[in-house]
Amino acid sequence: MSRVVFGLLFWSILPCPAQAQSMQEAAAQLAARISSLLQRRATVSLDFQNLTSRPPAESSSFRGGLEVELRKVGLAVATTQPEVRLRVAISENTRGLLLVAEVLTADTKQVVMLPWSAPPPVEEKRQLHLTRKPIGDQPEPILDFLLLDSGSQLLMLTSSKVSINRLVDGKWIPSSQAALALSKTLPRDPRGRIQNISDTFHIYVPGTTCLGVLQPAIKLACSAANETWLASRDPELTVRWVTDRNFLESDGVREPFFSAGAGLIMRTDGQNHDRSAWGSDIASIQNPCGPSPLVLAAKSGDALEQDQIQVYEVGQGHVTPASEPMDLAGPVTALWPAETRGQATLVLRNSKTGNYEASLLGIACTQ
Repeated sequence: MSRVVFGLLFWSILPCPAQAQSMQEAAAQLAARISSLLQRRATVSLDFQNLTSRPPAESSSFRGGLEVELRKVGLAVATTQPEVRLRVAISENTRGLLLVAEVLTADTKQVVMLPWSAPPPVEEKRQLHLTRKPIGDQPEPILDFLLLDSGSQLLMLTSSKVSINRLVDGKWIPSSQAALALSKTLPRDPRGRIQNISDTFHIYVPGTTCLGVLQPAIKLACSAANETWLASRDPELTVRWVTDRNFLESDGVREPFFSAGAGLIMRTDGQNHDRSAWGSDIASIQNPCGPSPLVLAAKSGDALEQDQIQVYEVGQGHVTPASEPMDLAGPVTALWPAETRGQATLVLRNSKTGNYEASLLGIACTQ
């Protein structure tokens, strides 16, 4: 029988803080209490629930902030083979909000409870609305895709091939395909980019670059090279893959990074200069409603293995939410600017079906 150990700061004993506590302060305090019960560098998983009426965006931000604070106190947050399971919930009673963390090991269960005098929720009016158009799904990983001929053809890059599909009666029918002649085996969690240039297209995957033509059938000529390509238009950023890794590098950036957009660089540890709660995928997208640059960012949602995506406005050294977060059916595996300005390509892996789902993202003005 497992041994249950309670490490509690009882709600009935501790008074509520006299002043409102920011989300970061609350997350830091909870992380410190959790770490005091564990060995340094312990690997933990995090299951998070919002059991209150607080806005979903706020609870999602708290979860991301808690992950950051857990790492700061020396804990490693992972989803596979954790030594410790954390079940954290934002709850409430007649006195206010309550943070509850269950710390579960093989033979113990410890509980931490902290009152939280959170600032009152702010009703923010979002200027932009994020739209999503499903394109297709399949079991094999989709790395990138392009819509051609006014959306009547679909050029798709997977981990093993590139294919052209025709839209017939609302369904994509394979027309032609060519296998990727990879110079090196793709890394785990493969990534790739496909870009259309006049009558040809280019494929960029770690360790291999291919030049392709569509007519009369797909043909590829691949070489063992990491050639450069344009990752962002606003401002322009030319990048190349790091061989044997799914990271990017650029002559203008000091260290490898995962993605970039609107002047922001997402480091390989999933952080940038001021939005540490984001995931690793970002992409710039044209603003249809104003002059400020926009970036799409994927982040962890309230449920395990289900991400969210949200639009942020970049300006004057600040990054602020510009749309409500959109819930997704699984983790994001690819997020790139589309060929059409004002759109982006999204690929996720559905947590229920296991299929990779491709979608086209767009932005509409709400005013």
